[in-house]
Amino acid sequence: MGGFIDDDKIAEVRNTANIVDVISPHVTLRKAGKNHVGLCPFHADKDPSFTVSEEKQIFHCFGCGQGGNAFSFLMQYHNIGFPEAVRMLGQQYGIVVPTGNMLPTQKRELEERERLFDINKQAAEFFLHCLQKSHAGKPARQYLKNRGISSEILEQFCLGYAPEGWDNLVKYFGAKGISLDEVEKAGLIVSKKRGFYDRFRARIMFPIVDVHGRIVGFGGRCLDNSLPKYLNSPDTRIYHKRHSVYGLRPAQKACRDSGSVFLVEGYFDVLALHGNGINNVVAVLGTAITRQHIRILKGYAKQIILVFDSDEAGMKAAERSMPLFVEEKVKALVMSLPQGKDPDDYIREFGPDNFTELAEKSLDMMGFLVETAVKKYGLSSDGKIRIVEDLTGPIVSLQDRLSRAVYIKELSERLDIDESAILEKVCACTPGKTTEAPAEATKSGSRLEETLIAMMIQSPEMLSNFDAREIVECMESSVLKKLGKNILAAYGTNGIGPDTDLITHVEDSQARNLISSLSMTERSWDRDSCLKIVDQYRNQLKKKQERALLGRIREAEKADDQGLLKQLLEEKQKRLRERLGAF
Repeated sequence: MGGFIDDDKIAEVRNTANIVDVISPHVTLRKAGKNHVGLCPFHADKDPSFTVSEEKQIFHCFGCGQGGNAFSFLMQYHNIGFPEAVRMLGQQYGIVVPTGNMLPTQKRELEERERLFDINKQAAEFFLHCLQKSHAGKPARQYLKNRGISSEILEQFCLGYAPEGWDNLVKYFGAKGISLDEVEKAGLIVSKKRGFYDRFRARIMFPIVDVHGRIVGFGGRCLDNSLPKYLNSPDTRIYHKRHSVYGLRPAQKACRDSGSVFLVEGYFDVLALHGNGINNVVAVLGTAITRQHIRILKGYAKQIILVFDSDEAGMKAAERSMPLFVEEKVKALVMSLPQGKDPDDYIREFGPDNFTELAEKSLDMMGFLVETAVKKYGLSSDGKIRIVEDLTGPIVSLQDRLSRAVYIKELSERLDIDESAILEKVCACTPGKTTEAPAEATKSGSRLEETLIAMMIQSPEMLSNFDAREIVECMESSVLKKLGKNILAAYGTNGIGPDTDLITHVEDSQARNLISSLSMTERSWDRDSCLKIVDQYRNQLKKKQERALLGRIREAEKADDQGLLKQLLEEKQKRLRERLGAF
């Protein structure tokens, strides 16, 4: 898979990095015997099935089957290519990875991403200077002071200011000789017929930072009530709002220490809570909660507390996100603030102790929807009918039948309505679904074939003791046969030794997943045990061939094909003589 990066450089990065350190910023891991385990970031995982072997420097999820090494993890988690994964890991450990041998397209993509990161960094420095040092930043400084934002919080979150005017940032980068086309790709300026103009003007600027400390985008808040109040960077090659949350880097430790994270809607909500000692808080970025947000956050906390207004908008947000939390098997609570208050307002008025006390009264999502509807409609007969009508939609949206049953029971008890009546209403509103035949599971092959492949992976030095190519060609499992050929090709053509990371040299993702799975099995191999397994497999093949031959003989007899029958009987006698000769 390296191809265009020198193998020695790949090996240097791989041997320097520790896979536990690479994965830990994204997944909360705990020690379990020789390995580390956590919730898988690639599928809905309730019980930790994601296993990391520090000894073997691999990971494997026994739930969804994803697996690989440190490079594979970065590729899957960040949706990047192999060269960038090597470069990213190299940068983390201070190793320079040259791009000279890459394909031109790979090199262009990698260098473009790095230029965008650098442009964002320079833009953040420009905004910071405008806020702290320029006369134009005076209104912004006063605005932040009035909102109670301390100098420590300003520094921690690197806030800045985009001054009034159409081309301040355009001139700034132009003077530096930086391509304005590249600045536009970063989402900082916008092209027009006669040139470019600044996207952000007269706004407090919030750099959006990933867990590696790199600035991927910006959010801007106006100083008055003009619209839009908030303006965010558009999606770029390095920023995707559906995959990003604000404030994650400074919140990581507090989220893991507390086991929970507050999910709010605004930048100032994050700053206000941090300023009052509540650090396990992040914000979505101008979009509804997505599955990707949930998968990111479950890597840091066991439960997510959504901080909503108890109004129509808050209820709609809970309705939209409830199926996602259920499907992702993540515990979600809703903290309901007094109407008209956001977290920033609330904590400035009532303080952190009252905020924490209110958080302890958070409801599960269905409980929040029920109580909000009760406040809206009351518990009269007509009110109960309206509540059931409003909540039927969220219940129908749940794919998990057990969750449906639990929520129907909860609603029934709260409204004192017969459970069967609510169930009937839900069933009537459930659209018919065509039942598709389940996709045929990937055939993993016999246990003996898996054992042979595991031996080839874990003890490649044993390959010289038997005809491995013949064994692989005879395998019935197409998946294992393909993997066996990959192994033999890697060891044969690349001159890979026993200590080489095989996963790096395998292109197929399914093969990498299977390698990680079979590598996790604990087995000690020696020459005698290896040859014993090979002999068992050969004997198994002979028995299968003999059964197949007997079947063909019976078919020839039924068809009265004397010529074919004679030929098959001679083949049977030959096999018998060979077996007797072996003794």
